[in-house]
Amino acid sequence: MNKKTVSFLLASGAILAALFLLPGCSMTYNGEKLFYSVGCSQCHTFKGRGGRMAPDLSAVTNIWSDSWIESYLQDPKQINPLSRMPSFKHLSSSKRKAIIAFLKN
Repeated sequence: MNKKTVSFLLASGAILAALFLLPGCSMTYNGEKLFYSVGCSQCHTFKGRGGRMAPDLSAVTNIWSDSWIESYLQDPKQINPLSRMPSFKHLSSSKRKAIIAFLKN
């Protein structure tokens, strides 16, 4: 493993440990389950799986920032008035972030 990989793994471990050690913290939502259960995959493809009506999201996190994606999930028409995508503002920020984390894998 190279130094970047080791650093990433150490940082990830520290974050997970903090989630378990801080009072009131719990594990986050499963972004993959949310992606498929809230309907994202009905329109979007991700890594060869899903619908074909909307853009493939396999590389979306390489193009857009997490905050931009979250804003788009919350209110797509604010960013693109011609968007046919429904708003997902009914999802908590934690759930939207879990979906974004899933898209990064």
